[in-house]
This record gives sequence, C-alpha cells and structure tokens, in this order.
Amino acid sequence: MRSLPLTLALFACSAPLFAQHLVCYDPAPGGTGTMTEVQLPSIMVFGPVPPAPIYPIALPLPPFGVALVPPGDATYNGLTNQIWYCNGNILASMPSPSFPLAGPAIPPFVIAPAVLAAIGGAVTGIALNPIANVMFLCGPAGLILGVTPVPGTPVVVPPFGLAFPTGPLTGLDYDSITGTLLAVDAPGMVYQFALGGFPVAPPVGPMILPGIAGDVAIDKTAMPNAAGVRGIYVIAGPLAIDVTFAAALPMPTATAFPTGLAFLPRPAKNQPTSCNCGAFIPRWSVRAPMASGQGGFGLLLGNAPPFTPTLMAFDNIYNPALPVINFSGCGLGLFLGSPTIQTFFAFTDGLGNAGWGLPLNFLPPGIGPVYAQAFWTCAADPTGFALTEVQQIVVTGH
Repeated sequence: MRSLPLTLALFACSAPLFAQHLVCYDPAPGGTGTMTEVQLPSIMVFGPVPPAPIYPIALPLPPFGVALVPPGDATYNGLTNQIWYCNGNILASMPSPSFPLAGPAIPPFVIAPAVLAAIGGAVTGIALNPIANVMFLCGPAGLILGVTPVPGTPVVVPPFGLAFPTGPLTGLDYDSITGTLLAVDAPGMVYQFALGGFPVAPPVGPMILPGIAGDVAIDKTAMPNAAGVRGIYVIAGPLAIDVTFAAALPMPTATAFPTGLAFLPRPAKNQPTSCNCGAFIPRWSVRAPMASGQGGFGLLLGNAPPFTPTLMAFDNIYNPALPVINFSGCGLGLFLGSPTIQTFFAFTDGLGNAGWGLPLNFLPPGIGPVYAQAFWTCAADPTGFALTEVQQIVVTGH
C-alpha cells in the first residue's frame, strides 16, 4: 500500500461533482412503513436510480394524532450509523443496513411535555448535531430548540423563533459544514438560518411537488450540483427533488407519505450491484459512513471465493468507458498505469470477505471524490480474475 501522505494528496486533488444518497422515512398508516435509500445523481449515473435498499422501520411508532401539518421527521448520525426518527412526540433510532458498523438501536422514548409545549405542540422537524450531541426540534409555528437526545430530553439550546415569515414548518436539517439549520414549510419553500433564527441565505423554492413537503436535506459532500451550488432536497409523496435549480430531475423514492428525509454518506455506484464470474457475485461496499471523523471507514469486499487474493484500488480519475479487460465481471472504471492510483493486496477469509481500512478521522468534508474498484480472483474466467463495480467516495459532513 502506498503512503498515507499520498492517500491524503489523492483525496485532496480530486474535482468535486454531485451528491450521493438520501434516506427517506415513510411511516404507516399514511406511508409504507419503510425506510428507503436513494442514490442521487453522480458523475457516473446522471439520471434517477431505482431506490434500494428498502427496509422496514425497526420499531414503528404510533401515530401522534391531529396536528396542523403531518408530524414527525428523520435525521442521520454519520459517526454512529444511526437513523433517528420521530412521530411527533417520540424519538427512536435504528442503523442503516448499508454499513456493517453501527451504534446500537435506541429504543423509543417520549419527548418531555414541556419541550413540546415550548415549540407549540407536535414535532414536525428534527436535526442532529452529532459532535455536540444536540437534537434540534421544531414545530409548525417556527419555534425551535435543542435537546440532548436521551430520555427526559433536557433542553440545551433555549427556544427561539425565526426572524422571517414562513408557512407551517414540516421539516428540519442541520448542516455540519456551515453550522446552520434548514427548514422547509408545507409548500416546499426552504429557509437556511443560524442559531437564533436569523437567515444566512435567501429562501429557495418552492418547486411543483406531488403533495405537501415532508422534509428537507442538504447535500453534505460540499460538492456542487449541475447548478454549481450544493443540492438541497425536498421530499413529497413518491419523489424527492433538488429545489436549487428548475431543471432538476425528480428522484423516485418508493414512498407514499414521507415525513422524514436525511443525507446518507454512502458511496454512489456506477451500477446497483456487482457482476458475476461463475457462481460468484461479490458485494463491493464500505464498512461505515464516509463522514468526516469516521474512524471505522474502509473498503469491503464480500461474497468472493474464500482464501483467494484480491486487489483493491482507488484513484481520483474515473474511466467512463468501462472497458472489459477480461471475459466476465464488470468493466474497468480506473486507468491502469495512472500515477495516482493506490492499491491494497489482501486475501479473502473463509467466508470470502476482505477489507481495507481507510480512517477518515482527520479529513474535512469535501475531500474527494475518488473511485474505488476491486480485482478479485475467479477461476471461472480464463484470465483468472474479475472486477467489481465502481464506488465514488467523498468525505462528507456528519
């Protein structure tokens, strides 16, 4: 393996482009009772990608009852791989199955009645600052406060109102890159503001949505979208859309009545799954979210032949031609002979797994992207090897 300084230089020299994933919260009875993960446009796939995976909410929360707008929300902790979700008066968390490393699921607990009273009733938006362990809560009237997300929900950021008019708020997000909050109202207008409620940017939107806006999430890669700014996504009904530019393509989310949306630091891929060689279809993934400060991050190959060599490689240059250099497996998404390519040689274990640790403890958000691919031993191919699909990796905010 090459040196750590070269690894850092490889990440730092890359040109930014486009976002990664969202996780959508669609609770029953109005919704499907599932979480859905959605890949957003990337340099590898510009258009919509079918949502996957889709999985049940670990511990469904009961409906809150009557409220001005649909209560509840979701947010994500990229340091612990925990999806937080809320029904309006109860908080809970579960891990995303896209990463094997995760903190424990947190059983549901009730938000203190005094907290609900301070925001004017049901919670319609939650947003987490994982470094400070502060969960921001908002109600439809635009009152916001911060609590420690534990039973009793002690208040650590006093309530404040917004210094500008809005419609009823339906969602909230925290941007760890700028230290600001974003809120969306029922028509889909997005507001970005500092603690205390003062705006830091002009309102964005609304777009034509297939229903009431359920939530908002900002792209935490810090990479620009096609309009040259960071994407800001609003979800409604079965779609999420980037409200920062009028030509944005709606993203299918496989949701019905979503009340939560969060940025998920999961690598984008050039295709949903890997390619077979003989009887094997490997899994090419990562160990943990690619969030800044995530010490557990690394590349992960699974379901390959046991006790065989594999070569993991990444570079800051993507080869969109994807030439097939053998007889099976996927096309080559890197350039052989590139002076900046880095490789790691390993043997799979008895279950066909191999990994390469790449801790992100000291890398800030916005570093990347780099493109990672694995060469794995396959006796069914005349050349003796095959390739996985390609992953696009960017260090993101939390």
